[in-house]
Amino acid sequence: MIHYKNIQYGFFIIILMTIIITVISCLAIFKNVFNIPIFITLLTTTIALIIFHRLTITIDNKQIKAVFGLGLIKQSIKIEDIDINSIKEVQVPWYVGIGIRLTSKGTLYNVKTGNAIYIKSKNKLFYVGTDDYDTIKNVLIKLKTENLKQANYEIL
Repeated sequence: MIHYKNIQYGFFIIILMTIIITVISCLAIFKNVFNIPIFITLLTTTIALIIFHRLTITIDNKQIKAVFGLGLIKQSIKIEDIDINSIKEVQVPWYVGIGIRLTSKGTLYNVKTGNAIYIKSKNKLFYVGTDDYDTIKNVLIKLKTENLKQANYEIL
C-alpha cells in the first residue's frame, strides 16, 4: 500500500535540455551538417532529459524510494532499517547543483535546489531533494512506530 507519493519536475533541466536539443537540431538542419558528433550530442542530451526530468518519492509499507525519470536510476531504504532520530531536513545550496551529486554528506538525488531529506539506516544513506520534508518525516515515523508495535505484538 502506498502511503505517500510526490513527483517533482526539474523545470530547469527540462528547459535547458530542450534549448540545447533545439539549438543543435536547428544548426544541423540550417547548416546541412549532421555528423556523428552532432548525433551523439543530441542522443546524450535526450537521454539525460528523459532520465533526469523528474524525481518521484514513494513510501509504502516496506520502503521509501526515490526514482529519477522512467526508473532507470533509483535509491531506496527499508522502513525497518531507518533510524528515526537521523531524519533531518537539509538546505541544499544552489551551487551544489542538480542531478546525482556527490556531497560531503553523501550522494544527493535532486531535480532542483532547496531542501532535502537526509536519512540514515544501519548500512545506507537516503539523501533526496524534496519540498515536502514534514509530510515525509511524519509518514516515516508513523510507519516505523506501527512496524515496532507489530513486531512487539508478534513477540508476545
